[in-house]
Amino acid sequence: MLLLMFVVGWYFGLRGNFKPTDAYTGFLSPYLAKKALQEKLARCDLKEVCAFRKNEIIVPDYDEPVILDFAFDPAIQNVADDLLDQYKPDLGLMVAMDASTGRILAMSSRNNSFPQIKGNPVLDITYPSASVFKVITAAAALEKDKDPNSRIPYAGRNHTLYKSQIKERVTGWKRIATLKEAFAKSINTVFGRIGVFSIGKEPMKDFSKRFWFNESIPSEFPVALSKSADPANDFELAEMASGFTQDNTMTALHGAMIGAAIANDGQMMEPYFLNAAYLKSGKPIYRSEPQVLAKVVSPETAFELRTLMHETVTKGTSKKSFRGFFRGPFRELEVGGKTGSLTDKNLNAKVDWFVGFAQANGRKISVSVLTVNKKYWTVKSSYLARRAIETAFSQKKVAMKRSRLNSVN
Repeated sequence: MLLLMFVVGWYFGLRGNFKPTDAYTGFLSPYLAKKALQEKLARCDLKEVCAFRKNEIIVPDYDEPVILDFAFDPAIQNVADDLLDQYKPDLGLMVAMDASTGRILAMSSRNNSFPQIKGNPVLDITYPSASVFKVITAAAALEKDKDPNSRIPYAGRNHTLYKSQIKERVTGWKRIATLKEAFAKSINTVFGRIGVFSIGKEPMKDFSKRFWFNESIPSEFPVALSKSADPANDFELAEMASGFTQDNTMTALHGAMIGAAIANDGQMMEPYFLNAAYLKSGKPIYRSEPQVLAKVVSPETAFELRTLMHETVTKGTSKKSFRGFFRGPFRELEVGGKTGSLTDKNLNAKVDWFVGFAQANGRKISVSVLTVNKKYWTVKSSYLARRAIETAFSQKKVAMKRSRLNSVN
């Protein structure tokens, strides 16, 4: 009996102290971790894979080809490809994401005029985030108990930003805007003043980090680092907070993650491009599981941000692109977004952003669209986002209708 008690105690004591090493975890699970898969894929020829045109690749360490099961939604992917082919912007990028899971529903790019861009323009290149960064500034203001209807005095035009406008005492042509109005109309001076006089440098840097600027994005494929400014004085802080700077940059994928976090009550999900990966013989080596990346804001703040973003599409800078949208079959959708435009000095061309979300009946998606043009505009990014949203929710309605018909039959 004493011997039995000793053996049992030794066994459970060993189990309690045992921590499997990375080498041992392969025996515990047939699946690679996302980081381990990325490291393996980084050793491959990713030119075609990262263009998402090829799903069978040769991966070092395996004696047979690896099959990549991409997570894209065919309907949304096809419409993204078709829209960029139809309107032919100098550079066009579109990303759609399931806000609840992180699944990438579509990712498309067309580069017609910038031979200096190498690699995948969605993953490998960052662009000035422009006024999309006002989402982060608004989040910081709302978390500091600023009401969406707070009245903020400012001077000058809506889309300028001068040092004379960032003084504690407003002088000259004095105007008043609520936070909600300033967000919808993208008023730079108001957001510059909020950054300087209501938030401050360190909280602004903290909130940009919360939204995953200056942080590596976990994904099956490498993603360029989005960066936020490090202001040296009040005016640079105003530029950062309003997005009127070259120093806030982000990828189109990161834009979709920001929109998704707001739709998902403040929880940012890890993006995933693959449902699974397996050897050609059928043995699985990787499987995606939804993972929360960060809680960027509280659910209450996320709700208020959605309210601000709804103002953008109904009364603000993307009102024209969504004209008639809420009187048609999509009137029950909750939709919001943020636009942004600025000259990218690296490309010597103007960027036009739309980052937003749509949700109804438990389905939540985010859309990030960027068009870049040297001289002539063929389409607004907000219009392309509208078309992607219509496709996503038309598809859902069709699926629900078919389900009802099948149940009747």
